Amino acid sequence: MIQVEGTLPVPLKKLVGQTEIKSQKIVMRQLTAIEYLSAKAAMLEGQFIGIADLAVMTKLIDQDGKEYEITYDMLGHSSSSNLYYLEEKRKELDAKEIAENLEVESE
Repeated sequence: MIQVEGTLPVPLKKLVGQTEIKSQKIVMRQLTAIEYLSAKAAMLEGQFIGIADLAVMTKLIDQDGKEYEITYDMLGHSSSSNLYYLEEKRKELDAKEIAENLEVESE
């Protein structure tokens, strides 16, 4: 699975049961076509595609390495710095996928 890791400029918070997870560490993975279309189908009217795409591709990682989903609202209501950062990570992820596919084709 193709992925990139990183550290958000501003921490995201997620409530898990009674525990608040606050972290800047993320992992972003390419989606399969089915995952991508399922996420599109789940979008609500008025949501921005760019935020929805980045949220579904990205997981928040706690101090123990456990991954948590990032919701549209978590990302949408966080700092715009996080959005810009994840947009750059998306470009990095896409470039990594292209490079890996070119590698396979040349073998």
